[in-house]
Amino acid sequence: SDLLEVNLSMAASPPVNSSKVTVRQDMPDLNSSVELGPSIDIKLWQSSDHDTVLKLFVPMRAAFTLESDPQFIGWQFTPRINVDINNPLGLNGWTLGTVAGPVYGNGRQHAYFYGVAPQYSSAGRPAYEAKAGYGGFQLISALWKRFPSFWAGGFVRYDNVHGAVFENSPLVTQKSGISGGIAVSWILGQSSRMVTIDQ
Repeated sequence: SDLLEVNLSMAASPPVNSSKVTVRQDMPDLNSSVELGPSIDIKLWQSSDHDTVLKLFVPMRAAFTLESDPQFIGWQFTPRINVDINNPLGLNGWTLGTVAGPVYGNGRQHAYFYGVAPQYSSAGRPAYEAKAGYGGFQLISALWKRFPSFWAGGFVRYDNVHGAVFENSPLVTQKSGISGGIAVSWILGQSSRMVTIDQ
């Protein structure tokens, strides 16, 4: 409906070679993983000119390793507030989007990334059992524009695990971080008939 959508939510993580990560020396490597699940997206507010939209995203995703015999590695719940602004600061055709919210995971999800089984403990890396609960805070802000023959955009992401249930894991060596990226994609073809959709 105009106020409520049910969508597919997806996330992924890259593999980790433990031999190249000091705190994971002699521990098993981590396979790439993918998270899939439904998301209920609720429109909370929209400006009269439709240029600004405020939404609440409520996704629940199941995580699996990407390998020949995929393993279930837990659940993640990431409610987010999202705001999209068209033509921000007079930048015609650009869209500024910001999404932020907490991250929650069950014990299995946190154990995969932050747990230390007794057989992998050492003097500098005690055994650690990760529990379910709060897993930190994320904020992502992106700016993008569709040009006639290509699309361009960039993003900045901030992560913070202060107060997370696994904050004291010996595998946590940094409690906040900033990352970013840019992308350009070329449009190889499009329909001869185009339709404008109001958000």
